[in-house]
Amino acid sequence: MSLAFSRRSFLKYSAVAAVAVAGASLFSGCEPQGDSYNLLQEGAGSMTILQVTATMGTYNETDKKYVAPEVTTSTTEITFPFKVENGRNNPIAINPNSFKVTVASKDGKTVKKYPVSLDGQLSDPNLKKGASASGTIKVSSLSGLEEEGTVLLTYCPDLQYNEYSLNWKLTVPAKKEESSGSTTTK
Repeated sequence: MSLAFSRRSFLKYSAVAAVAVAGASLFSGCEPQGDSYNLLQEGAGSMTILQVTATMGTYNETDKKYVAPEVTTSTTEITFPFKVENGRNNPIAINPNSFKVTVASKDGKTVKKYPVSLDGQLSDPNLKKGASASGTIKVSSLSGLEEEGTVLLTYCPDLQYNEYSLNWKLTVPAKKEESSGSTTTK
């Protein structure tokens, strides 16, 4: 076997390599960028995973956007307006086990998880394709909310695939410093 490499062979293999590299770049668009299993939304809004679209918040016609419930350091109960639309072929069950609320301190060292209760149509054990359900998700007995801490509402549309979730993050605002408002006169 000859180890000689002709100019013609070099050009032929270079062209094949170039086509392979170009073809491989076409597939990179199919690969999910980032963490597509756990979608995160800052504040209210709508997200879709596993062909299930969920919306948290109340739609404000004036601003043309969803508004999240207000959270402060004194908040002990939150009621999240929520809507689920099933785009899957198989029905999905909606139950309190599909949701959880997590409260974290500003530094993330203190984390507490809370169960929820569902009101309205959100207790549908058999939400069929194309159907939607609306209602509220309520969490009570909250404690430990601190300035710039977070409240995270997590929804897992299919508990069989619990690695897929939708997450809405609410940040507890810091208290605004009041200016003294006094003026000095000379």
